[in-house]
Amino acid sequence: MGSNEATLGVVLDTTSVPAEVTVDGERLSVIGYVWEPATELVGLDSAGAVWSYSPDRRSRVPMNSSVDDLRRFLDLFGAFFAATAGPPPVTYTAEQMAEKLAAFRRGEIKPAVGRPDNRSAHLKQLKKTLREIDRPAVKAGWWSLVLEQVDDGIL
Repeated sequence: MGSNEATLGVVLDTTSVPAEVTVDGERLSVIGYVWEPATELVGLDSAGAVWSYSPDRRSRVPMNSSVDDLRRFLDLFGAFFAATAGPPPVTYTAEQMAEKLAAFRRGEIKPAVGRPDNRSAHLKQLKKTLREIDRPAVKAGWWSLVLEQVDDGIL
């Protein structure tokens, strides 16, 4: 169960994590981690539900009802971020910026025409689809925090 994708830092990989952990008296089979194994693990309980587990706090937070639902959520977020990303940042030297400013002042460069912001429409559709897949995951736990950060424009 390996993945090179790291949408939201979630890496499904069992090679660099413990096989299992015990939290609140229940064993979780570890299937991956978020950002790094020492910070946050992703595990399955005996019913197949997916949990985020913080070794530091020795606590867990629900993620999804199943691994398939988790994968679908990650795929949908990856598509959302790809569809709503702006142009990549560009770095210019001071000399290059001076040249661009001079060209702009001469009328050789016109301001870019803004494209309509369709992020809110994409977000509305994303939330609808997520609720259809795994409503409890959207309402509480790990994903509710992610969605709050997307709403606030942090992600």
